[in-house]
Amino acid sequence: MPDTDLTIRDNVLPMLSPSEVVANATIQATLLMDIVEKTGCFQQIRDKKYLQVEAWETIGAFNRTHAETEFITAIVQDDQTIGYQAKVQLFKDGMVTGGAIMPCYFTENACRGKEGDAKHKASMSAAQTFATSKAYRMNFSYVAILAGYSPTPAEEMTGEDSTVPDYTKHWCKEHKTAYFKKGNMKSYAHPITDAQGNKTGDWCNEPEPKKEAPTKKEPTAAAKPEPKTEPEPEATEAVLHPAEGEGEA
Repeated sequence: MPDTDLTIRDNVLPMLSPSEVVANATIQATLLMDIVEKTGCFQQIRDKKYLQVEAWETIGAFNRTHAETEFITAIVQDDQTIGYQAKVQLFKDGMVTGGAIMPCYFTENACRGKEGDAKHKASMSAAQTFATSKAYRMNFSYVAILAGYSPTPAEEMTGEDSTVPDYTKHWCKEHKTAYFKKGNMKSYAHPITDAQGNKTGDWCNEPEPKKEAPTKKEPTAAAKPEPKTEPEPEATEAVLHPAEGEGEA
């Protein structure tokens, strides 16, 4: 019989107790809140905050976990490509610990306003981003919840690729860069940089769109009241019954 070699890994961590898992996750949640609020890598929809892929990657870094794309394939319907799907796997210490497959159709916000090769490129990029967020969410949603965030990735809520600026709108012609809006930002803006690309500390705010002046309505002509017709006076008795002697020869 052939010899069977048993390999013992020295870097395998001991199994943690439930209380130790919660304590470790609470520390990560505290650090995560500080990083997310400072960088604004979340989307707020109504009263809930949703983490973007950068925040999920931060949780992965806390746990020595990183994502790798295994494949990107076209989604074909009636011989026409209608989008792309990507499979992403999570690795920790060289071992696969999770993964996800997510699509991005051409109808998604990430592909809006794009045509030709740009649309295909945007779909492939967004599919990787969606799958990456999904994979981390399936492994580490408890950390996001402890930090007070929704476990649903922001990209699933908006259908947008947070890693790629949208050049079709919110574009600053003066500085030739895209405005963005993250976290608690009340409006779209971008940091101003000098000729060497260093941030100056100043911001350029996107001007508000001009509001169209309300159109004045032409006053409608008031309807003229119909003239009142006076009732004819009733015939008096003298008219109906002439006095005696009148009209006789």
